[in-house]
Amino acid sequence: MVSGSWEEREEIRELYARYALSIDDGRWDQWVECFTTDGVFESPRFGAFAGRDELRRFVNLYRTSLGGSRARHIVANVSFALAGGRGQGSCSFIYYHVEAGKPQLVAVGTYRDDLRQENGRWFFARRRVEAG
Repeated sequence: MVSGSWEEREEIRELYARYALSIDDGRWDQWVECFTTDGVFESPRFGAFAGRDELRRFVNLYRTSLGGSRARHIVANVSFALAGGRGQGSCSFIYYHVEAGKPQLVAVGTYRDDLRQENGRWFFARRRVEAG
């Protein structure tokens, strides 16, 4: 059963794409803006970061960890359910580092998401990375 309006569903699909494209292209502020103001990002490698200031701190740690390489997040199998301005979602990801034009597979896994609508727009309220 499909939940949410077609417009809401399209907005959330765009959110999933914007998340990956913004962090891969170094548009750090746009990545942070994918989250609610109190949003949480949890990574087995980096830990948990709650709120916009902490998400910006994560971005700085992540950027440094790249060591000059570029990253590419490939997102697939996006699925979510919505009810009353909230939702649960997940998707698969493939994560590459690209250095000197050569891609290297770094990780595959799943994002587990809590979605929330704020001021008429959809955001990640919590995004958990599950590697493997």
